[in-house]
Amino acid sequence: MKIFSFGGISVKFHWVFILLLFLLAFYGYLAETLILFGLVFAHEIIHMLVARAHGLEVGDVELFPFGGVARIEDVLELDPQVESNVALAGPLFNFTLAALAVIAYANVPSLQQHETFLFFIRCNLVLGFFNLLPALPLDGGRVLRARLAGTMGFQQATELAIRISHLMAFILLAIAVYLFLHEHFHITLFAASFFLFYAASKERTVAMYTFIRSLGRKKKMFVEQGVMPLVTLMALEDAPLKEVLRRFAMKKYHRIVVVSRDGKVLGEALENEVVDTVVYKGIYATMQNVLQRK
Repeated sequence: MKIFSFGGISVKFHWVFILLLFLLAFYGYLAETLILFGLVFAHEIIHMLVARAHGLEVGDVELFPFGGVARIEDVLELDPQVESNVALAGPLFNFTLAALAVIAYANVPSLQQHETFLFFIRCNLVLGFFNLLPALPLDGGRVLRARLAGTMGFQQATELAIRISHLMAFILLAIAVYLFLHEHFHITLFAASFFLFYAASKERTVAMYTFIRSLGRKKKMFVEQGVMPLVTLMALEDAPLKEVLRRFAMKKYHRIVVVSRDGKVLGEALENEVVDTVVYKGIYATMQNVLQRK
């Protein structure tokens, strides 16, 4: 749900976030509601500012209860270090606010009388630590994927982070149910488990299109740099291109040797030829289709 625009960037709210804000306000936590909203929004603004500092274009931002997803128009996956920098900026911002608030709390006696100020500190710590969990689409998951993508390929790194995210979602749900059965109802734990499972599942579809787009831009990156490591892969003629794409690393170029099941070499294809075939025939086309288009 689009709410407003900020600096030319559309800001959207996921319905779970709106529901959580409504429930907090309904039960008399208006100040806490405003703090949560402000911190989540500021968290994503920091991501956008760091992305723009790296010369990237930001599309839109969708806010969830424990953070958000800033959609970058440029391809972060071509530079894992940039993706890590953008991802870590949010938690570092929350930890900085929490540290400054603790210093103020310890040195200003009047602040020690306000429970809301303690909520501000706790909220920053929760946002910071939660977003560092190694699960997509959290910031920690993006850092993990960025580190793994260079060795195991972007798609495989994404799927591993998604599996971790689903596992963490079930753990949080189990904790929430356990506490509920012992008369300790924590709506934030239920919301967090739903958020992780839903957002991670959505990330799988988004990641595939983002990945294919990034491969299309890699040729431009090669022309600008003039050199790039070449990796040779071997694939059966009937291997789906989806499986071939899974083995592609972001800062390397790939040559695929196509063989029959009896080991006979049928031909070779470069990465850009695989990408072109994916565009025209889809990810379930085979390496034989790539050779036929040569």
